[in-house]
Amino acid sequence: MTQTKAADLLNPEVLADVVAGKLANAIRFAPYAKVDSTLQGVAGDTITRPVYAYVGAAADLTEGVPMDPAKLSMTTTQVTVKEAGKAIEVTEKAIITNVSGTMDEAANQITLAIADKLDIDYLATLGTTLLSFNGTATTAANIIDAIAVFNDEDEQNYILFINPKDYTTLSKSLIDGNSYLSKEQIADMVGVKDIVKTNRLAQGTSYIQKEKAVEIVYKKRPNIEKDHDILARTFVLAGNHYYTTNLFNANGVVKLAATI
Repeated sequence: MTQTKAADLLNPEVLADVVAGKLANAIRFAPYAKVDSTLQGVAGDTITRPVYAYVGAAADLTEGVPMDPAKLSMTTTQVTVKEAGKAIEVTEKAIITNVSGTMDEAANQITLAIADKLDIDYLATLGTTLLSFNGTATTAANIIDAIAVFNDEDEQNYILFINPKDYTTLSKSLIDGNSYLSKEQIADMVGVKDIVKTNRLAQGTSYIQKEKAVEIVYKKRPNIEKDHDILARTFVLAGNHYYTTNLFNANGVVKLAATI
């Protein structure tokens, strides 16, 4: 009779597929980013991103007079790919007695760990912006004035990233009588498409981001490796992911914080 061993129940490739499938939905801020997966499998840990300057408006033409060509100028930004990962240890007994539950939980934990790290890096990328507004996102007036820093002529899709306590203060400032305002109503009142509450931002610091102003580049799909400790009778599952985040639009994020 063939004996089923814990090692037979562990398939890193299957686990990696599960993590990869869940990761896209686990990253909270990905819906607001420009996501690039085209560089997976391409060698190198440095990515060069081009930035093109606007050539200006078209000019009136005179018959028989040649056009004066405008020079298309380009600058580049280099970003370095990083590796993030998480390792967990499970016992042989846990695998054999509850293989489905243990594997599902392992996939969930690794997915959440990688997604959490990517969200942290996303907010750090927002923090690299050079555009700022002196004031907190606790009143509609401040948020509207902060949007004006972009100096956009046309309507844009703006996303407000805010600490939950600041959001509560903002919400209270907009309540008229005993009326309750939903997040969607507040977003509409302050001129943004969506509001993202996150405890990863310190109270008093918020960001307004144009949609897709931040880029997430996936360099390699999540990978899972396993190792066995024969003395402890445990398996170590290690997951890693290669990616980077980048401020794709240098004029696409405004930081709100009181500086005086």
